[in-house]
Amino acid sequence: MNVEANIKKEKFTCRDVIGVRGLCDIDYPYNLDSLGISLSKTSKLADSSMITGRELVQESVEFAWQQVMKDLRIDGFMVNGVRRIYTNKFIDDDLVEGVYRATFNRECDIEKLFFNWIKLNVSGTLNVTISVVKDGVETILFSDDVVDEKIKVSIDNTFLCDELTFKVVAIGVGMLQKTSDNGVIEYLGNRACSDQLFYCKYWEYLVQAVMYKAAAVILNSSIFSDRYNDLIIYQKSEIAIRVAQLDSSYNLLNGENRLASQSLYQAEIENINLKLKDVIKKSRCQCCFECDNYLESKITLP
Repeated sequence: MNVEANIKKEKFTCRDVIGVRGLCDIDYPYNLDSLGISLSKTSKLADSSMITGRELVQESVEFAWQQVMKDLRIDGFMVNGVRRIYTNKFIDDDLVEGVYRATFNRECDIEKLFFNWIKLNVSGTLNVTISVVKDGVETILFSDDVVDEKIKVSIDNTFLCDELTFKVVAIGVGMLQKTSDNGVIEYLGNRACSDQLFYCKYWEYLVQAVMYKAAAVILNSSIFSDRYNDLIIYQKSEIAIRVAQLDSSYNLLNGENRLASQSLYQAEIENINLKLKDVIKKSRCQCCFECDNYLESKITLP
């Protein structure tokens, strides 16, 4: 029996700080209005692939967060480094009904837990409930009567919590196949370092670069928009100049008109580098950071 776990995907809450005024009645700490991006303007810019200006803003801001975190590179940090594999196997033995748990912990707040699946083998008849407990909240993944059945629950999810527990409650006259760690839950997962969690700790350092990138993405989309209105038809050249000022990777001006100065985005990336240097030096030999004799942040410019 294969079961798809209905688990809500984890969000990086640090990303929910940028928007525009009037967007979904949310009072964002930072608004793109300060860069000339308003809700009414994005409504004019959104093309047929974007239903509303709201979608254009939200998708552009999310892309900007991803791009900023992608552009940052830190020497000595085990980016996406898997620190431990979680795996076990069923053995030729059985356990009776009861409550069984498999608990996993991360060692620091820039690690993430990921699980592919969990399995349970039932002999005889049992009423089985399988759940996951995260941050004290229990979510039921499966609950039903089971007769001589192998159950596989597909997880395929990342968990951003200090402790995660898979729990099995089995009631009846049947048996549960035992695992090599004296439990009944077979699992496959890992614990890994997350560069995004590290950057989220210092999101205030990144927010200005994200705003520049998001504004550039929104304005750049207007140049290729299939919407026809006065903003797009008559201001494309001005928009191209503003895009280049915000982010030189979108510099669409011809050779003689190209801006020679560094864009706001690239300059802010360098500022982030300077701000993070001391943080990274103090993190030597700690969780997810290597113990090189000399450790510095190294950020590549796109």
